[in-house]
Amino acid sequence: MASAEEYAQWIVNNADKKGTPEFQTVAKAYEEAKAEETISAGGTESVLATEPSASLGAKLGQSAIKGAAGFVDLAAGFPENLKRGYQYFTTDGMPTPRVSTPVTTYLAKKGVITPEREFTSPIGKVAGFTTELATSGGIRPSSLYKAGNLLRTDLPQALREVGSDVGRTALQGAAGGSTQQLLQSIGVDSPIANFLATGGAMTLAGAPTAIRQTAGDIASKGFQGISPEQIRQADELLKRSYQQGSPLTAAEALAQVTGGNPLIATQRFVENAPKSAPTMADFLRQRPQSNVEFMERTLSGVSQKPSLDTTARISSAAEKVISGAEQGVTKNIEPYYTKAGTQTIAKSDLTGVMTDPVINDAVKAVRSTGKYGVKDFAENDPRTLIAAKQYLDDQYSKLSNAVTGAEKNAARINVASTNKLDNFLRDQLPDYDVGASKYQTAYRTQINPLKQGQVGELAETGAGEKAMKAQQNILMPSNPQVTKPEDIKRTVDLLRRKDPTAVQDWTRQSLEGFFNETSQKLQGGENQFGGAKFAANIAGNKQQRENLRALIIESSGIQAWNGFEKMLETMEAQGKRQPMNSATSFNNMIAEEFKSGGAGKLVTSGVKPSIIANAYDEFRMGKNAELLAKLLTDPDGINKLKEISNTRPNSAKAKVLTNSLLGGYTSVKESPFEENK
Repeated sequence: MASAEEYAQWIVNNADKKGTPEFQTVAKAYEEAKAEETISAGGTESVLATEPSASLGAKLGQSAIKGAAGFVDLAAGFPENLKRGYQYFTTDGMPTPRVSTPVTTYLAKKGVITPEREFTSPIGKVAGFTTELATSGGIRPSSLYKAGNLLRTDLPQALREVGSDVGRTALQGAAGGSTQQLLQSIGVDSPIANFLATGGAMTLAGAPTAIRQTAGDIASKGFQGISPEQIRQADELLKRSYQQGSPLTAAEALAQVTGGNPLIATQRFVENAPKSAPTMADFLRQRPQSNVEFMERTLSGVSQKPSLDTTARISSAAEKVISGAEQGVTKNIEPYYTKAGTQTIAKSDLTGVMTDPVINDAVKAVRSTGKYGVKDFAENDPRTLIAAKQYLDDQYSKLSNAVTGAEKNAARINVASTNKLDNFLRDQLPDYDVGASKYQTAYRTQINPLKQGQVGELAETGAGEKAMKAQQNILMPSNPQVTKPEDIKRTVDLLRRKDPTAVQDWTRQSLEGFFNETSQKLQGGENQFGGAKFAANIAGNKQQRENLRALIIESSGIQAWNGFEKMLETMEAQGKRQPMNSATSFNNMIAEEFKSGGAGKLVTSGVKPSIIANAYDEFRMGKNAELLAKLLTDPDGINKLKEISNTRPNSAKAKVLTNSLLGGYTSVKESPFEENK
């Protein structure tokens, strides 16, 4: 990196290039170098020398401003740095480029940053270095934000949020600043040597707490605002999922119980991080097949796998329910019609009614066939007229289901004549009147509700694939606005009386079909969200879930539902996992958390060891991700996450716990003065 003097010499030697982009670049670099060298210029004092007390606050303030300005310079100077790099490699004779500091240079010009407010003693320079580090990212904005939110409600926690950053920054600042002063005292002025030694000292200083601190901090966020009972429930769900053969992650279990949890976002990041991705991939790769086997075991509690299409059985059972109800009503009123048939009607009384051609044709029809049991009976025989009324009812049923306009018009004519004959019989035959009244009441209160309700709808579905879809819309509607659990219970009870196993066999076949549809392989491979989608499709809202509960309990019993409900809860929890590429901005923030923050933004007096810092950031991020992956995929993960979140970062207990979780073990002798929690 060239000095201001080197830049000045180049300008003098290349005066003929004035006005060119290269000349403008060097001139700007000279201006920045001159400003920086002017600021940092100062006398050399003894190590024990002290700063004037009156100026201490101003000097610390200037160091804070320089740190913040240096942080902004990283973004503000980026375009200029690209240009300088390009010109250096493509133009002969260009001086070694320096990092552009437009904000710092501007503040120096305006007198905000002055040489008079620079630290000059070694101890002072260390203090200034540390202050710059703090304001350049050492104290994370996220920590300040969290501390601000907690300030009124939890002062100790607010102090802890910032305190960890302050402690780490002070340690790294002291290490880096002291290293700089040591190098100066022994005459080492190489920028590269300064870069490597200072950056190395700072990263090593931050290393002891980086791995454990961040994992513990991230874990602790997953337990904020969660009651002990919810933790117990989540732990129970997690362990049960392993017993079921379709294990959840600790984050999924916590999210299922609480409705959402920050560790879900952490899990998505861990799934993608290079160090932890293999662990998470191995764990999640087994989920689709595990769910298939899980579903098979659970459905066996609902019904043994049926060998035939169950839709025909459902439709047939529904038809039998209706016909059985009609037969029952007919049987109850039969005695009244039989008694009415023993009475007489004078031929003269038939004159008016027989003028209706529809009635006349009906009388002729029943007298000419044995179907109605009145063949060759007299026209005025009550049994003949009652049979004619039945004939007209049958014709109406046939015509009313027709589709052509002529047939529908015939149905309207028919019903008028039927009513005329019915009124005549009621006037002539008191017993018929009683029977007809009872029939109408029974039809209105029993037969019509059946035909117009779920049973009637099922009776018309038939069999096959289309029938299955229609029956599912009746018994398992996805958006049940009208259908209630009591409706399901009544329908299943009626169907079971005609076919004891039809509904439970149909339920299994239907649920199996839903699962196969939602869990089928995707273009990119196995569908790891198939189980979650299945649960959402069949029990995505409260009403839908209650209806399903009624269907399974009524057809297969409470034990079948208990098993199915536990499976649903596990598959619902799988859906708490974030899909690929979700919450990208939040994942970036988590990445910074994993790196423990600040170390990648080190700012020194002319030295920014970003290569070393970033490399160690990646190392720490990998270790944290690896640790979190092991915790998330552990059957006892919730308890271990809770333990690590409550353990003090540098304690012996924390070190042993962290090492054991990472697959190793280090014997640590505890200090009698060390706090372990």
